[in-house]
Amino acid sequence: MKIAVVLNAAAGSLLGRTIPEEVERIGRILREAGHDATVVAESGAAVVPLIEQAAASEAEAVIVGGGDGTVAAAANRLVDTGKALGILPLGTLNLYARDLGMPDEIDAAVQALAGGTPRKLDVGEVNGRIFLNHSILGLYPRIVEEREETRETLGVRHWRVSKWPAMAVALLRALRDYPLLSVTLVADGRRRHFVTPGLAVANNAYDDAAYLRRSRLDSGRLALYVAKHRSPWHMVRLIVAIMLGRWQRDEALEVLELEELTVTTLRRRLRVANDGEVERMTPPLRYRIRPGALTVLVPATAEISGEPAPSMTGTAA
Repeated sequence: MKIAVVLNAAAGSLLGRTIPEEVERIGRILREAGHDATVVAESGAAVVPLIEQAAASEAEAVIVGGGDGTVAAAANRLVDTGKALGILPLGTLNLYARDLGMPDEIDAAVQALAGGTPRKLDVGEVNGRIFLNHSILGLYPRIVEEREETRETLGVRHWRVSKWPAMAVALLRALRDYPLLSVTLVADGRRRHFVTPGLAVANNAYDDAAYLRRSRLDSGRLALYVAKHRSPWHMVRLIVAIMLGRWQRDEALEVLELEELTVTTLRRRLRVANDGEVERMTPPLRYRIRPGALTVLVPATAEISGEPAPSMTGTAA
């Protein structure tokens, strides 16, 4: 198979490593598995043009190394193209890669992709923007923005360890103010109004009793989660429950599964965190599921369902 690999050199797992050596080793592993591979690396926003070039190339698969934001950028350019997306989990959470059953260690992940199986999996979409994990409104996007501002202020933006202390500071600030969002949701012919600290739309439902894990990525359904917690302390309890994998038992959390959803509000612009990347979007926000729209390289040993994609020439056994 002809493979183009794009690495985000600023990804957490690559910090402290010699990037040319990583580029050479990843390429060697793929070539030893019988693939025609090219590997390039850049940092931050400079990765996006490389992803665009790879998507427009003759490569049958594009492997991206980075966090969920880098992966989402690649998905937006590969959806509906038939080219397979491969993921090297190099970020902090790596939620989508974890659901695919990707190993955490870089060499093991490259080897898993070298023998991976292409599967057609679902994606979520909001106003034309693709997301693989979830799209979140309300408290969380504000926390992410304040986290980055805190890291800038402290001058530690490029320190991997700085992300969690900065997140804690941002969370405390957001809980102190505790802004509520007034929205109207239209789904399945029903119109409902909520005043909420936050809501999330997930690409396929999260499993019960698990920390943001999905065993299915091809159900053809979105999952809507609306928090109805009026007290910041009740919201803290929900956050702790999420970390413990008990969050879906919260009586103040409404959960629905659907194929389409429209979110309206009186606000002119909304902060929206799509796979962790915050954007300002103009309502109404129109969500939909796009079944099987993205071809993804899945480890042969992974227990992930999904319609097999057409076989690709030269794929290693």
